[in-house]
Amino acid sequence: MRLLYNRWATCLMAISLTIISLISIVIISTNELTTTFLIVISAFGFYNSILEAYVALTFISPGKRKVSLGGENWEQLRLQHEGPEIVIVKNKNFKSGPLMLIIHGWRSSSSSMLGRAELYLKRGFNVIIMELPGHGSAEGVSKWNAGVSVRNLIHLFKNLDDVCDVSLIPEIYFHGHSMGGFVFLRFTRESSKMKHNPLIKGYILESPLTCYSQIFEESCRMLRVPKFLKPLFWKRLKYHFNMINPGFEKISDTDDVDVPIWGLPDKPTLIVQAANDERLGLIHHERLVESFNNSDRPELLTNIVLEDLTHAGARNSNSRNDAISNWLDSN
Repeated sequence: MRLLYNRWATCLMAISLTIISLISIVIISTNELTTTFLIVISAFGFYNSILEAYVALTFISPGKRKVSLGGENWEQLRLQHEGPEIVIVKNKNFKSGPLMLIIHGWRSSSSSMLGRAELYLKRGFNVIIMELPGHGSAEGVSKWNAGVSVRNLIHLFKNLDDVCDVSLIPEIYFHGHSMGGFVFLRFTRESSKMKHNPLIKGYILESPLTCYSQIFEESCRMLRVPKFLKPLFWKRLKYHFNMINPGFEKISDTDDVDVPIWGLPDKPTLIVQAANDERLGLIHHERLVESFNNSDRPELLTNIVLEDLTHAGARNSNSRNDAISNWLDSN
């Protein structure tokens, strides 16, 4: 099963099976029954080659990395566990006060969160930024998926005492941007089981990804997956996800990777959404708002859409800072 953790291993195995079967038809086929059998094996190998190639091209790594946040005011710590090494960046002058745990977005890093972090430091928060696998200085994974990041976050939160003095922290808030928001949403399903859960006071979700079904559809368009193959592609994709994320409740349908089933906060939540989201559009935002409104906790949501906020590149934003500060003051 370890082969499933390698992005291209199963695809190459299926291609090899196809090639060997085709060669065998030419070289060793001696009768009609043998030829038929080898043709069936070749077709089976070709079919699996296509599906495994789609999977490999979907579980892509972020590519070129952005540097991690550094300097005299920040320190980097690493945590080992059964998954990829966890890398966090935290403020050196860790003092008595609330904690803001931040997770950046796809193809970003802790350095991209400096503007947000500085806002929280000015408000008396301590700050910890967890880097997603394969981002910044964090160890990469062959098959990148949000489940691995969620498992890293769960381990970090369970072992928060290993990276800071929890006795100094009266409250914990979370800030997730884009993919970071998606990771926090799934974390909400697990947090109630953890010893530090009583410290959690709220979530800030900035232009969050909330529905993987939309990303799946986008992948199908980019890979030009034929319509008749989409259900088979999804079946194969979820098989790989479930196998490389042991301990997770297994996903079966695309609804399982969308809000509210993927996760919905049970604490006060602020959405800060870019009105002109050039990366995700507004469907993810709309689905999250709808999920809150249809839940038993609509009063927990504060929803703010900002016309001057962009999805990417918004390291500094006065309107975002004002929205967050006002929400923290009232929370």
